[in-house]
Amino acid sequence: MQRILITGGAGFIGTHLIERLCDHADLVVFDNFRRDSLAHAPHLQAKRSVKIISGDVMIPASLKDAVGMADTVVHLAAVAGVSSYYNEPLNTLRTNILGTVNLLEECRQQKIEHFVYFSTSEVYGANALWVDESSVNQVGPVADLRWVYATSKLAGETLCLRYSQQYGFACTIVRPFNIYGPRQLGEGAISNFCRAAVGNQPLTIYGDGSAIRAWCYISDLIDAVQTIVEKRSDCQLFNIGNPSEVETTLGLARRISTLSPGTTIRFQNTTHCEVKARIPVIDRARNLLAFQPKVDLTEGLGRTLEWFKHYAI
Repeated sequence: MQRILITGGAGFIGTHLIERLCDHADLVVFDNFRRDSLAHAPHLQAKRSVKIISGDVMIPASLKDAVGMADTVVHLAAVAGVSSYYNEPLNTLRTNILGTVNLLEECRQQKIEHFVYFSTSEVYGANALWVDESSVNQVGPVADLRWVYATSKLAGETLCLRYSQQYGFACTIVRPFNIYGPRQLGEGAISNFCRAAVGNQPLTIYGDGSAIRAWCYISDLIDAVQTIVEKRSDCQLFNIGNPSEVETTLGLARRISTLSPGTTIRFQNTTHCEVKARIPVIDRARNLLAFQPKVDLTEGLGRTLEWFKHYAI
């Protein structure tokens, strides 16, 4: 059985990855529990194949034992969410860059075999329309706090690739595009709208609602990550998303209001930089991973809203 360390494993994506892999691998979940989706998945905590370690990637000593239990590392731990970019930009940069360096150093010393790094679609800038992995990476003005996350993730990608090349371990970089689903405790248009709908609050759209996204349900992302972990693709970058399920922010709010009758929609001005488009080309993932998204937006929204109704978060 593979031995897999998942940093940030108690988060939204991490818990779904644990759910998929726990019967096929020994898993080490490393997290500081800043966002604790694992608390809503007690069935995972009870698994004998899952070992949970409380630690922080900013504290190098706390990584030693966790890395020593694994041959593969999936690095999800990061400060994320638009409010974090504006409220704690320096912490976002430090955690996402220096925390990644700390982890890579420990992986180098312990001769890890495969490192999977979770980046972001934000590395394509404000108008990421039909971008593939060879498209130009760009961020906005350095004075705009909106881009500290993308900057930190681009630095992380470069660090991971250079470490893997110099120290001889396989490395795969994942660029997710607007993932949503149950247990998404952090920020995101769909989780924000579902939380508001369940709480009988209006769905707030910042700006005019014209921004478009390709929405990818969590299980489709996990399909791709499972294949990446099993194949151990070396020095590959993958866009992972669902370009068949494109919707504006306003259209998304209308869909959710239809699923939750009586829900209203309101608009609010924003002074923040708006990302107008984010739609991936996923040909590389289709060709090399046999990746094919399966869950359409209607089905995914229904599943997600039902989870929020049950847990009322």
